[in-house]
Amino acid sequence: MGISKKAYSALESIVGSKYISDDPAVCEGYRSGPGGYESGLGYERVMTKIPAVVVLPRTTEEVQRIVRICNRYSVPYVPYSTGFYGPRSHCHVENELLIDMKRLNDFEIDEKHMFAVVGTGVIYSPLQEEAMKRGMYVIIGGGGAQASVVANLIGDGWSPLSHRIGLPHRRILGTELVLPDGELVKMGSLAVGDDPFWGDGPGPDLRGLLRGFTGLRGCLGIVTKMAVKLLPFQPEKPMPTGIAPNTALALPEKRMKWINYQVPNKAAQVKAMFEISKAEIAGAVTKVPLFWRSIAKAECKEDFWDLWGKESEETVKNFHIVRVLLIGFTSEEQMKYDENVLNDIMAELGSQPRATKPSDESWIKNADSAGMWLMCGSYVSVDYIIETLSHATQHGEFYADLKKKYTPPLMPDYGDPGWFQSFELGHQGYSEFLVYWDQDEDTTGVDHFYVETSKMNIKNRFYTSLLGPHQPLYLTGPMYGPNYHQWLLKVKDEFDPLWVCHPPTPLAHDVFVEKAEWMKSIKDWEVPKKFPMPKWE
Repeated sequence: MGISKKAYSALESIVGSKYISDDPAVCEGYRSGPGGYESGLGYERVMTKIPAVVVLPRTTEEVQRIVRICNRYSVPYVPYSTGFYGPRSHCHVENELLIDMKRLNDFEIDEKHMFAVVGTGVIYSPLQEEAMKRGMYVIIGGGGAQASVVANLIGDGWSPLSHRIGLPHRRILGTELVLPDGELVKMGSLAVGDDPFWGDGPGPDLRGLLRGFTGLRGCLGIVTKMAVKLLPFQPEKPMPTGIAPNTALALPEKRMKWINYQVPNKAAQVKAMFEISKAEIAGAVTKVPLFWRSIAKAECKEDFWDLWGKESEETVKNFHIVRVLLIGFTSEEQMKYDENVLNDIMAELGSQPRATKPSDESWIKNADSAGMWLMCGSYVSVDYIIETLSHATQHGEFYADLKKKYTPPLMPDYGDPGWFQSFELGHQGYSEFLVYWDQDEDTTGVDHFYVETSKMNIKNRFYTSLLGPHQPLYLTGPMYGPNYHQWLLKVKDEFDPLWVCHPPTPLAHDVFVEKAEWMKSIKDWEVPKKFPMPKWE
């Protein structure tokens, strides 16, 4: 059916005929998949819809006008940058407008005060290139530099490089937000002037409207411009090497160096992270899953399975690596000092250094790192834990034990407890549990595992950062907070009373569980007979 002719005509008058389309072929191109983040899951099959119309604004003012048209004609819409986050960043209801933000691709760098002002269409890679030319750097998320800077900062935004610097919400400075009714809110120092240098401002800090730890997928408005804090960096640029798709950045070894240490046990891994943090050295300190080593060595999927097939529960249980990136921020002498301190710390823990490639494939500038997720076809992180370092490292064993029940269809990992690392020089810890599967197989077990991990967290009183659009709100809401879902829905109703902005988020996972017959067997929590939503239900 599409949207009404009046609504289409009004939208066309804003952006011009070149930047709006209801052509089925164009709209089909914006559908999620195949392969990659959450591909093939029931959530994608049930919730992802082809947009009725795609529109590409150029300015904040055009975004405001588009949103007001959507309110006037009751047109549901979803803001979209790169679509990297898979089905959750795509249309969820019929006859929906997709607002593609890629034309908001301007950015400028304030070299003196060390920040960049970026539009929503800017991805990390060119920003990082320009920052490095000026002796600075921006933190690239673990997924690589092909992601939108703005979307990443209001979605996730952490990285192994978060060992040394602040978490993403601390790096969000002045911001422009178009609310679901089309009004413009300026946050931080932009609230009182034209200089976006500061993230705080008079009155409440509204960054919480954009994100908690993982964000609300744009259901409370559209960020059109953001100032992002840049950090000082060493002066020697990493240089591109290799031939696509096997590319990397060769590190300047006198100023940047990876070292892997084999340690006796997990306790030694955590102790090492504490001691390295206390010494205030290194740019990244992390434990990564053993199968990442097989990915790094493999030339293709067949290579990966040949390598990974040689592993077992015994080899995984005895594999304890601390992976450290040293950066000589101030000088080569500082780099040598840091390495000497690091070696002393690791020697006391009975560890041995292991040779590793002096290159980077995802965390500095590269935009092709998503390939590391595709040896099975599809990937998702079922949870992120951001807690104290001692607590953040405890959850992985529970996830690994639960995962055995769902392997296959999940890829066998022989009980690997996932990825954990130091944040903010050990003041916080981070853990992430990753799962892989083949999207062409029956993914019912993956769908069940996703929800059962939420129940496991509730049962064990574990922290989880994936509250809101990633988990059923009526499952987690009564247990966390408690009843945080009531407040979240009140905020949604206040800012978006027509529920036109990315419906049915933040209730999208609830809607999926209600619609998918194969999810009914594991649904053991109460849900209102009617969600507090209008016709998008």
